[in-house]
Amino acid sequence: MSLKSYLYIFLISLFAASCSTTKYVPENKYLLDEVKFDTGKKDIGKEELSPYLRQKPNPGIFGTYKLQLKVYNLSGRDTTKWINRMWRKIGEPPVIFSAEETERSRDEIRKYMVNKGYMNADVKVQIDLKPKKAVVTYVVSARTPYYIRTIRRDIEDDSLRVYLEKDSSNTIIKEGMLFDVDLLETDRARSVEYLRSRGFYYMNKDYLYIEADSALNSNEIDITIKSRPILLNNPDGSVSKLPHRRKKIGRVVCIPWYNSEKEFADQIGDTVQYEGMSFLYDGEIQSKPSLLYNKIHIEPGQYFDVRDVEKTYAAINSLSTTKYVNIAFREQPDDYLDCYIQIIPGKTQGYSVDVEGTNTDGDFGAAVSGTYSHKNIFKSSEIFRLKLRTAYQPMGDISNLLSDNSIEVGGEASLTLPKLQGSFLSYDIRRRIRATTEYSLSYNYQTNPWYARTIAGGAMKYIWVTGSRNNERYSVSLVDLNFVYLPRVSDSFKEEYLNPSSSMRYSYEDHFILSSGFTFSKNTQHPNRPVDDFITYNGTVETGGNTLSAFCALIDKEKVDGAYQIGNIRFSQYVKGEFDFSHNLIFQGNNKVVYRAHVGLAYPYGNADVVPFEKRFYAGGANSVRGWSVRTLGPGIYKSSISGTDFLQNGDIKLDLNLEYRFKLFWVLEGATFVDGGNVWTIKSYDDQQGGEFKLDTFYEQIAYAYGLGLRFDFSFFLFRVDMGIKMFDPSQEKSKQWRYPIESDDFAFHFAIGYPF
Repeated sequence: MSLKSYLYIFLISLFAASCSTTKYVPENKYLLDEVKFDTGKKDIGKEELSPYLRQKPNPGIFGTYKLQLKVYNLSGRDTTKWINRMWRKIGEPPVIFSAEETERSRDEIRKYMVNKGYMNADVKVQIDLKPKKAVVTYVVSARTPYYIRTIRRDIEDDSLRVYLEKDSSNTIIKEGMLFDVDLLETDRARSVEYLRSRGFYYMNKDYLYIEADSALNSNEIDITIKSRPILLNNPDGSVSKLPHRRKKIGRVVCIPWYNSEKEFADQIGDTVQYEGMSFLYDGEIQSKPSLLYNKIHIEPGQYFDVRDVEKTYAAINSLSTTKYVNIAFREQPDDYLDCYIQIIPGKTQGYSVDVEGTNTDGDFGAAVSGTYSHKNIFKSSEIFRLKLRTAYQPMGDISNLLSDNSIEVGGEASLTLPKLQGSFLSYDIRRRIRATTEYSLSYNYQTNPWYARTIAGGAMKYIWVTGSRNNERYSVSLVDLNFVYLPRVSDSFKEEYLNPSSSMRYSYEDHFILSSGFTFSKNTQHPNRPVDDFITYNGTVETGGNTLSAFCALIDKEKVDGAYQIGNIRFSQYVKGEFDFSHNLIFQGNNKVVYRAHVGLAYPYGNADVVPFEKRFYAGGANSVRGWSVRTLGPGIYKSSISGTDFLQNGDIKLDLNLEYRFKLFWVLEGATFVDGGNVWTIKSYDDQQGGEFKLDTFYEQIAYAYGLGLRFDFSFFLFRVDMGIKMFDPSQEKSKQWRYPIESDDFAFHFAIGYPF
């Protein structure tokens, strides 16, 4: 049978199984079909109470369609057959209603309400039993909450009292606030971290506690913060109470190539002293002491600071050579701590080969790329990466490989240093920030029936990470040079596309681009709270040609055809900006609604009339409006009628609007439904892109819309994505055909990609 036949059988079977979700519910038992909450309060709802359920219904798509349960029901009762075992493995068995688990859930919900200050809250359970199904409703009566009346500190330890009084203005609990146990615990943990950052190495939450007393005949509570001494068991069986003392760092010893299978004493080989720290090596030095010193923020003679420990963990883990790092402390006399940093290295070299398929106007091609990387090429965690790529795309008579088809050969070499090389910043600042410097060289040769083109480039950029969770990333491209040389351009191509009013003329002449730019990105997702909503921002500003233009003007260089030239080659001058925003709304466990907006603007000026082709925007594809293939939408209402001219479908202004619902299916499969909108436009009017110019009073009528379905195969270490987009509104069509109904065969676009689209 064909693949289509198997698909039909699967869908029919799934529909048959969906007729009954209680196929495997035993007699006198009930499927937990739905759980409801009735709280009577807007600020306490399902999202707050669901985590405290001890028993949840089978998950459903859009909250109702229990696909995983239905897949499980496809199985037969004979578990000796592999097909039945497979359906049961990738599906999910029915959740059988349990009165005991329901009662435990009720208790957990009441505890949550009490912790939130509703000390007299009451939770009742209503159970609605239907044929083989149960609907459970938790009715929560919050009643009058309790508030904090006073906050007092009763700290016996003098050292702790001094520092806690200094920190009192930073406390997050205030008089008059709702008595929230979770908030009290958060503030206690914050106070402990504050003390551990001031030298109190042994401080933990057991030594700092809170007493709460309710005032008589009122809904008010008095808070008292207290401390406990350190208890020491003596040899004679007695217990001594010791005060909390601040600890200083003594020796700092780093073992860069630690072997966890050896005893610590056996790892001491050659000792190298560097800037007051000791580095122990067993044989050849594989990682230079100067590199590691710059990543270690724990300094001899300074008071213990847990923040320095966390910075050291983050900095050493950022090194490409690090597989695992452990930091241990050993107490010494006179309140000193010796610090031992144990680093287990990872593999330094790697190889990969990628094969991909391409499709242009129904002609299938192929591309092969190989990558070699060395993560410690100069013994200081420098990453050297070499990538080679070749591609072949039929564009005519396949028997004539060279003249009638497209061939591409290229490569890129890059070197990443784990520091800000040549930066104007002081040594101390450069040592304390997580940053890298990246150098790259690239070369690409393309040939097809119309032209042969060589693109060579080089770049230098700084990249650094900041933020409380290292969730902010910055990049400054100091120099980015691209040189474009065309040894061959056919006469027919020149006549058709490179006329004086063409938007593409400059892109198919010899030219070079000297640019610099700044990029910023931030992700608010908390690593310890994966079910919380989060936002992602990305922004880029890039400019090119300003330095060269200023230099030419300074030396009073003459213009040729209205533009400066360097070595008889015209250079580009432009400014370009992009901003991307996406918001992930998470609900029902793994289900998400994600919406995104992406805008871009590029403007040529001075020495250029057109933004370089390499810097223009395009629409369509796996991460844009998915009803169109890449570079087949826009600009505006323009549509190319000639095969293979997608190089005309780009613009200077871009807008992408996306809305996607993502849901768990079964096994490693996730599903998605989406709606996309967007297009690109040109700033000026060009003869070869008729209808592509941006106009404020009409651009909104030229926004293309698409909808579709997607599958994601989440293998944890990577996610493979398949999306089917369908055109909804095509602005390039005549008015009567812009709304695409009924759907035609060329209204579909399929996309294969790695990772989520946004």
